Amino acid sequence: MTALKDIKQKIRGVSTTQQITRAMKMMSTARLGRAMEQIHLTRSYIAKLEQIVYSLRDQMPPNYRHPFLTPRPVKAAAFVIIGGERGLCGGFNIELNRFAHSIVEESEAPNKKLIVIGKKAVKFFAKKSFEILQNYEDLTVRNAAEELFDVSAFIFGQFCDKKVDEINLIYTSFISPTRKYPVVQKLLPLTPLPELEKKPEVEKHQIRLSFDFTPAPTQIYNELVPRYMRHLLHRAIIESSASEQSARMAAMTSATDRAQEIIDELHLDFNRNRQALITREIAEVISGAEA
Repeated sequence: MTALKDIKQKIRGVSTTQQITRAMKMMSTARLGRAMEQIHLTRSYIAKLEQIVYSLRDQMPPNYRHPFLTPRPVKAAAFVIIGGERGLCGGFNIELNRFAHSIVEESEAPNKKLIVIGKKAVKFFAKKSFEILQNYEDLTVRNAAEELFDVSAFIFGQFCDKKVDEINLIYTSFISPTRKYPVVQKLLPLTPLPELEKKPEVEKHQIRLSFDFTPAPTQIYNELVPRYMRHLLHRAIIESSASEQSARMAAMTSATDRAQEIIDELHLDFNRNRQALITREIAEVISGAEA
């Protein structure tokens, strides 16, 4: 009887865990759906904004030098690392942190500085020897729209004040719920779009839209580029969040399925033990009757 009680307790415990993992899976699925909708809207907006930015750049005077466009010797490089908010998402945080660490380590810049977003990334890089300019543990996809103005102003102020000569963005790019991978993207100085630069001039004009700018292109450019950079950061935060929810959904699906397998095995053990107990009791009754 003691063995049967122990098995019952195990079944109840695993069932409770399964209810939790199933609920977390449902929450991650709902959050992933909202994040994917945001990604779609953000990508569409940035694509149009990008067309305007690069069309503006082509209309600049030949001697125009904007700080966001002018490369300079890289004495100090900044890395904006966007990590996860929570755990229980498989290897998502481990993979991103290792990737970011390797990118920073391999950089040839003499001075390396970090700007870290996300609790898990902050915790990981706090143990490393890199200089951390700023941590943003509480910057999440829910408050990014409000907080990102101050964050982006700080990040790009570092570049404009020549405290850093290059800014790189490291995050997890979201392709689909089953496809996501860490990427590194140079934010500043702005570089030409590679997919456009490889094409002949005729094709470039077919891809880029034609705009008439009022007031002068240089004045618009000074206002538009910081906004473009801020939205690139926003998109990275949204994609990182979607990747995290996707990883958590997959992890909780596996945990829920594994819990069901354990419950089935425990039920099998319970039935075997109960059958053995019944058989033993019958044997005891028969032996007592014969005596």
